[in-house]
Amino acid sequence: MRIQNRFIVPLLVATLLPLSCLADVCVYKPPNVRHVAGIVVDSTGQAIPSVKIAISRRGESVATATTDASGRFRFDSLKQGDYELAATAVGFQSAHYKVLLNHPSLHWGRSLQIELAIGLPHCGGDIKVVKTK
Repeated sequence: MRIQNRFIVPLLVATLLPLSCLADVCVYKPPNVRHVAGIVVDSTGQAIPSVKIAISRRGESVATATTDASGRFRFDSLKQGDYELAATAVGFQSAHYKVLLNHPSLHWGRSLQIELAIGLPHCGGDIKVVKTK
């Protein structure tokens, strides 16, 4: 029995090692996708809920999202490339941001975390405060 055990271990290694190399070739590798997530804040840094976020690539809409109660949004499964984010909300100026998902550090499966700031609309005239009782 002792002689058999001595031969079984090398035999198993010799058999399983090539099979483990083949397994790497057969493993599913997902496409080169990325995720963009972030938060929308106002000029004071407060999160803004219910902001509509649209992401487009080469002028074509890719997806839309609405920020949650804490101002957060997320886009999944974006391919490598240049995108534009547009943020719009009632009572705020709309904002447009360029997002470049072609940087080597953004490997597939990684997320890009960003903070979008949108401002209050500009008034066309002066604001007059009147004292009332």
